[in-house]
Amino acid sequence: MKNKPLDRFTVCLEKGLLARLDGISAERGYPSRSQAMADFIRRAIVKKDWRAGRDCAATVSVVYDPADPRPGRGLEKLLRASARYVLSSQNHQLRGGRTLCTVTLTGRPADLQRLADAVRALKGVTHGAFSIVAPV
Repeated sequence: MKNKPLDRFTVCLEKGLLARLDGISAERGYPSRSQAMADFIRRAIVKKDWRAGRDCAATVSVVYDPADPRPGRGLEKLLRASARYVLSSQNHQLRGGRTLCTVTLTGRPADLQRLADAVRALKGVTHGAFSIVAPV
């Protein structure tokens, strides 16, 4: 990948914050403070774009017991009705026999949030998560 030009700036932090930043950076595997800060800034931009209603890419993931037919049928029905937002869907069998379904979406954040809420609210879903990944 070609190196992008960089902007440099100085940051002053209240006592103790730099040590906490270093701890988070190490915990998350950032190779430098600069890369940690860039990631934090990108996340803030995504949140701002999300609130502004700009199209975003997102994922919704749920776990359910495939022996219960309700979540599978409900998920299929919801995804079919919301096909304009769905880029892909993957199912994985987990240890213990449960199924992890991850759906990749794109569209207006409010629409994606409603779809994710409906997916996570399906009867038989035991765990769920929704994440706006990036503006598109």
